[in-house]
Amino acid sequence: MPTYSAAAAAARSADASESNPLGGTSRLAYLLTQLENKLAERYAFDVFEPGAINFGLMVTYRQKWVPQDYQVGELVKTIPLAPKEIKRYTTKTVSKKTRTQKELDDNLRTQRDESTDTTRADEEIVTKAVKKTNFNLTAQETFGKEGSWSVTATQNAGGSSENESHKTKKDFREAVMKSAKEYREQHKVEVDVSEIAEDESTGFHEIQNPNDELAVTYLLYELERTYLISEDLYKLTPVIFVANEVPAPNAIDDAWLIEHDWILNRAILDDSFRPALEYLTKSFTGAEVNIKILEANAAAAKELVDKLNQQLQLQVGILAANQRSLDDAVGQMIASQRVEGGLTFVKGIFDPLKITGDADTGAVDAAEAMVEYARDTLNRAERERARLLSLVEVAATALQTAVDKLALAVKEHYDQVAAIDRLRVHVKENILYYMQAIWRQEPPDQRYFRLYDLDVPEIVAEASAELTTAGPGTTARRGLIDAIRGDDYAMTIVTVPNYRIEARKLRDVADLDNVLAYTGNYMVFALNRNNFITLRMMQDYLEVGNQVGLRDPDEFGNLSITQLRDLAVRIKAEDPTAWETIREDFEERLIDRLSSPRMEGELVIVPSSSLYIECLVGTHPLLEDFKLIHRALDVKKVQAEVRRAELENVRLAARALEGERSDPDIEKTILVRGDAIPTMPVDD
Repeated sequence: MPTYSAAAAAARSADASESNPLGGTSRLAYLLTQLENKLAERYAFDVFEPGAINFGLMVTYRQKWVPQDYQVGELVKTIPLAPKEIKRYTTKTVSKKTRTQKELDDNLRTQRDESTDTTRADEEIVTKAVKKTNFNLTAQETFGKEGSWSVTATQNAGGSSENESHKTKKDFREAVMKSAKEYREQHKVEVDVSEIAEDESTGFHEIQNPNDELAVTYLLYELERTYLISEDLYKLTPVIFVANEVPAPNAIDDAWLIEHDWILNRAILDDSFRPALEYLTKSFTGAEVNIKILEANAAAAKELVDKLNQQLQLQVGILAANQRSLDDAVGQMIASQRVEGGLTFVKGIFDPLKITGDADTGAVDAAEAMVEYARDTLNRAERERARLLSLVEVAATALQTAVDKLALAVKEHYDQVAAIDRLRVHVKENILYYMQAIWRQEPPDQRYFRLYDLDVPEIVAEASAELTTAGPGTTARRGLIDAIRGDDYAMTIVTVPNYRIEARKLRDVADLDNVLAYTGNYMVFALNRNNFITLRMMQDYLEVGNQVGLRDPDEFGNLSITQLRDLAVRIKAEDPTAWETIREDFEERLIDRLSSPRMEGELVIVPSSSLYIECLVGTHPLLEDFKLIHRALDVKKVQAEVRRAELENVRLAARALEGERSDPDIEKTILVRGDAIPTMPVDD
């Protein structure tokens, strides 16, 4: 068989598929493969073909228990008591069984995310243009002739032209984006099973020391009884063996386990296999469906995350494009402002009075509008990116949860799959034990109709059997005890006559309603009557006399070594000649008895629920010398009183012998004598 590393290296070329999702790259796949190979191997033992027939004998021994003496066992307790001491005690027996099973699965996952983004732009643009033109015109006119008269007129014309313009633009923009997310998942499973059974019994007892001066110690032992156990041949039953079908090793699959789970659950050899059997019958199908659902949920969550990531990447691209558009608009606005500033400067030179109007072309306003539009577009794109990012985080969390649930379900499922295969291997290795448990649960009627029509070969003798007899006095091994005891005996051997084989139905030759035993894949039924085969098997067990009886072929099996020795001594003393005849055979049998695994008798000790009490009295009194002297004087006083009473009894006996019947203890006696009877006068 290849090692794990070699097998794993050879299996790496196999890819995963629907039938083998694990592929050939994991140790679990190798383990499951090896378990399947174990199940494909043939049994380590042979079984008989279904319907095979065999004959045999069922020998029943009766066990006899002979009560022997009582004896004391272990010392349970000692109770020392002082003179006149009384001790009261209470015996309390409490039997309490508590079974508590608690399973708690609490899975709490909380995710909280809060973000605030505030963008504020406050811009005030003040444009002030002052255009001032100062001019002064002087005209001087002279009328007349120089030297005679002249009129000089001077005209002064002055003017000031000022054009002042104010342009104020206030731009206020504030964008607030606040996002708060909280994802909370809690899974809590709590199973609490409690079972309490309590039995209490209480007994009150009192024990005392009646002595006045001696201490006493009570010894409490456990009382035991001894029994002598022996076995004797009790019954001989001719039987027939009928083979049942045993499933092939590869047939012990999940369906077979489910089919017989109620029987396997009762007869299982190790409780460690019970969870796998329960999982197979109650949760296996649901677990696989659950895994498929969890796989679909995980795939859907992953697809959603991928789509959101794609949208997020696209939005990031849009955001970058909007940023570039804003930069271009700002650049264009700056360029427009420069152009307009140049035109205004030139016009101020050539047209200071603004006869032709202002030099505003409107390009700057258009550029500012484009900037505003680009900024708004950028803000919208930023908000959309934040929204998509939030959705991605929620979807990623949901994906992780789905993956965790899937991983846990897959782990538990494949752990149980390996345990189920382990159970299959266990059942295969102990198939006869479990098949016998299954056959025992078969209803009798169903078993009868399954087997009743089975053909059974029966040997029928064509002539009477011949008997070969060894007469009395033959020292055959079977009759040694009879020879020792002086009994007449004969050994008869049944020879095989001519025979023929006839087919009979099983219902006609066996009692199919009662199964006596199971051995291998054989069921054992009692035969309704003997046939030649079973009768020949019985010849060593039959003792034929006035009536047919049973005897043990092991004639020394029921005799102890002591009994055999006593028997040999008696035979040797009574008939030395007979003893010399059987001596060698007897010695051989004695050696066989000594080496036989069958015990001659076993003494067993059975503890009882009773106690044996023994009292130990102290040897030294517990009184002072003064009290002891007074106690001795009291004894002498009592002895004197006894002697006085005895003497008094002698005196009373002497009085009785002398005819004195009066009571000697009467202190005063009044005797009244007189013949006349006094009369009382009577008044008339």
